[in-house]
Amino acid sequence: MRLSHRNSSQIIFAAAFAITLGLPGLTIAQNKKQTADLRAPEPGYLYPPGGRAGTTSDVQLGGYDWTPDLQFFVLDSRIKLQTSGEPGPILIPPPPYWFGAKAYITPLPLPREIPAKLTIPEGFPAGPVYWAVAGASGVCQKTGIFWVGTEPEVVEDSTSKVGQKLPALPVTVNGRLSRIEEVDRYRFTAAKDGPVTCEVFARRLGVNMNVALAVRDAHGQLVVDGIDTEGQDLALTFWAKAGVEYTLSINDFDFRGDRSFVYRLTLTAGPRVLATLPALGKRGGIQEIEFLGLGLATGQPKLESIKQKVTFPEDPKQNFLTHRLETKFGTTPAFGIPLSSISQSVASKASNEILHVPASITGIFEGASTEARFRCEGKKGEVWNLAAEARRFGSPLDLVLSILGPDGKQVSQNDDLPGTTDAGLTLQLPADGMYTLVVSDQSGKVGKKTSLYRLLVEKVIPDFAVTTVARLNLQIGGTGEFLVKANRIGGFKEPISLRITGLPEGVTVPANLVIPPDKSELKIALTAADNAPAMASLVTITGTAATISHVAFASLSGNLAAKYPDEERTSSLLMATTLVPRLKLIDVEADGGRKVHRGSTHPAEVILERINDFKGEVSLQMNSIQSYQRQGINGPDMIVPASENRAFYPCFMPEWLETTRTSRMELIGVVKVPDAKGKIRYLVTPMLGRITMSIEGAILKVDPGLREIALRPGESVQIPVKVLRSAKLPVPVKLELKLPEELAGVLKAEAVTVPPGQTSVNMRITCTKEVNSNEMPAIIIRGTALQDGRYAVVSEGNINFECLKKK
Repeated sequence: MRLSHRNSSQIIFAAAFAITLGLPGLTIAQNKKQTADLRAPEPGYLYPPGGRAGTTSDVQLGGYDWTPDLQFFVLDSRIKLQTSGEPGPILIPPPPYWFGAKAYITPLPLPREIPAKLTIPEGFPAGPVYWAVAGASGVCQKTGIFWVGTEPEVVEDSTSKVGQKLPALPVTVNGRLSRIEEVDRYRFTAAKDGPVTCEVFARRLGVNMNVALAVRDAHGQLVVDGIDTEGQDLALTFWAKAGVEYTLSINDFDFRGDRSFVYRLTLTAGPRVLATLPALGKRGGIQEIEFLGLGLATGQPKLESIKQKVTFPEDPKQNFLTHRLETKFGTTPAFGIPLSSISQSVASKASNEILHVPASITGIFEGASTEARFRCEGKKGEVWNLAAEARRFGSPLDLVLSILGPDGKQVSQNDDLPGTTDAGLTLQLPADGMYTLVVSDQSGKVGKKTSLYRLLVEKVIPDFAVTTVARLNLQIGGTGEFLVKANRIGGFKEPISLRITGLPEGVTVPANLVIPPDKSELKIALTAADNAPAMASLVTITGTAATISHVAFASLSGNLAAKYPDEERTSSLLMATTLVPRLKLIDVEADGGRKVHRGSTHPAEVILERINDFKGEVSLQMNSIQSYQRQGINGPDMIVPASENRAFYPCFMPEWLETTRTSRMELIGVVKVPDAKGKIRYLVTPMLGRITMSIEGAILKVDPGLREIALRPGESVQIPVKVLRSAKLPVPVKLELKLPEELAGVLKAEAVTVPPGQTSVNMRITCTKEVNSNEMPAIIIRGTALQDGRYAVVSEGNINFECLKKK
């Protein structure tokens, strides 16, 4: 029995659009106790963002609003991801910062990271792997992604100043653009004359980054460059000369950067495949394939083709053949050829070519042609599934599919299916006769040999598909429901029995779950026992009718460069039981009501309303999602004792903030409570309202009298430092030496306290050892005063430093 993948896609996306955030995909009955919103943890990134099959590597998991009790899930049980610690501190983006119009209006979220080990078994296929995270506050919709590769791998050396030297090609670099304006550089050499292909994965990892690449030769001359302006990641191929050292630079097009800006860069000494004719391969078949790409025939960076026979696997569970084409000029990077059970052909140049159903045919819009017509004979009452695909194969075409009846009149038409610019439809034939299938393009990008399309036409046989939501949340002691949909195909009318496995402990569903013959969906009731623990598990739903069984699929989020919706789905549904909320967190001040000096700390008043008999401590923390958290604004993890219902959260405003702007801070409240099994769990509650501050001028200024110093090991220098204070700050100021990571242990200085009324002091700095680098970051003299005896006021002054060699 075959299932039309196009019908399946439409149902999956309809279900996905029905999902809401917060407690997604599930309507939860209100508990009798007081309620409040909970914030589910969110997966972010993995660094390094992938690995090679057959390896175990140390990684950092990054994510948002994380607590120490999280469960991590890889949606492929063959891969192991084991954490080895608790979430670290909130990571504030470091300088440099942008000001004025270029500054972020909506900043990137603030992550915490956890160390972990990633084990990928030998033989695991190349491609994306999805992961998720859950806590006692539930699960969110977002899915994390990392990538499995086939090449030797290295990790970026972030300390390199001249460009990291890479080993012999092929190689995959796991890198990160960790801050604004960062440009990563890599040096490599080709073993022989020929094409070299550079490919970057970022958006496919869920990173909202538009990559810019440039390759320069040993003289600094530009060889090739490109920018991912279409949001589909980027690949470049150029002709390299043996023995010449090339330098590749990579950055975000807008020079953004953040801990989450991870990428995988693969360099291969070989040409690059762009497309194949036909576009798919038949399972279990051997067929001559025409490969289209750059440098395939001559090695030159121009579009050309070669033909080779390919043997395709029979496994019905395998959706792709990951193929590396051997050429005279090297082996290409891995290229995925989709698989089908239908014979594949290539369109002729004849008009109105006759197809025999089922048919799968690949064509090209060469020259000025923007339309292709095919004819198929059908009988009244037959149900056809039709698809016109281009985006799925990386083709630039935007297709429209039209069906003309035997009388020449249009019977049906489709432009875009959900989530793609490809087209598809299901049609019940109204009469006997010859039907005309019209594939047309509206992109204006015809005329190239890669402007290809694939037309599928097949008779629909009775079958069904089952879809649902990817994430479920259910409050302990409560009830809820979720929807399972059945897409009945080809007149399928049998009742569909549903079997659910893997439910969290204490969660039950009614017996004998059946979608009736005349229905296309079923609402399934869920009950979580009062004594159920707070936990999450992967759930599988299987639909069975007669002799046919299908697992339910749900659409996944995460991939920002998805070409084919059916690839972004899972049969592993994540469900969590959540504890009853214990807190309401309320901002006291009205929006925009408080003026704060640059470089000072604002104690923002917050009300803690304890609910459902909660009397314990509350940790006030920065929310990972800050609508206006920019340019270093920060605050600590602050413990509010059990006896208090009001707190003053210290919001620190760096001295470089603009006085023309308004700054905001959003908080979460984190509480510890035991679940029914006595295990300590953490609940996260977002604050109602935002702390809003209008910025005024600074009340403290530290000004080093020297702008540059040069020292040899053992030498010292006296730095005259001016300390200017407002009358609002009649307190001592402590001066300390703040060193960048690169100069740790190279310089030292004793802290100096400047009493009230004194405006200058000398500070001695000593060089303790030599450091070999032509580029030294600035050192900082930091002054700190305590306003009202507890709230920090900070000012910093920079000094450029040069480390001289010993005489």
